[in-house]
Amino acid sequence: MSNLDAKLRVQTRTQIASLQRRLGVTTVYVTHDQTEALTMGDRIAVLNGGILQQVGTPREMYDRPANVFVAGFIGSPAMNIGTFDVKDGSVKVGSASVPLERSIASAIPDGDNGKVTLGFRPESLDVVSSGTPGSFEVEVNLVEELGSDAFVYGSLKGDAADVDLSAGDTNQVIVRIDPRGVPDKGDVISVSIQAGHSHVFSATSGERLG
Repeated sequence: MSNLDAKLRVQTRTQIASLQRRLGVTTVYVTHDQTEALTMGDRIAVLNGGILQQVGTPREMYDRPANVFVAGFIGSPAMNIGTFDVKDGSVKVGSASVPLERSIASAIPDGDNGKVTLGFRPESLDVVSSGTPGSFEVEVNLVEELGSDAFVYGSLKGDAADVDLSAGDTNQVIVRIDPRGVPDKGDVISVSIQAGHSHVFSATSGERLG
């Protein structure tokens, strides 16, 4: 369906899913398009290089990806994923500290050298006032306006400026914002990660911690 325009792609996905449910037959659908997988599948199996990474419902895949590969593959725009230092039981994202559950902090392998890979989705970031405790700064590079939604693509500022975010597909921070009040290119916005909406992975193996 990748050759169809956006509107026809949505219609075709809906028709195929409706037909499959009406016939009540078990169907294996193979696709490289994660949007097709999420919208059409009752259960999804994600493979990387022919190796099974995770099996689950679309919601399970989205809410609890088993590793960095699944986290970066499921969801559009992609999850923000970067490797950060852990200090005093919290992940340091620039000037912000993201507290870790005790069970997760204790599960960090010794070989990870006090680092974790942290993931957070664009909709899990709140735009807040500058200087808000627990916030970090993002410089706006691009605003993608989609009518009902708008997304900022930006760069981390300050202490986190050198963090590699390429595991999240774009090497930029993506923030979903109110489409009625978009910032300009070059503006600096402050954002914070919603409590309980981050994903923590081993910095070396990429496997989910906790």
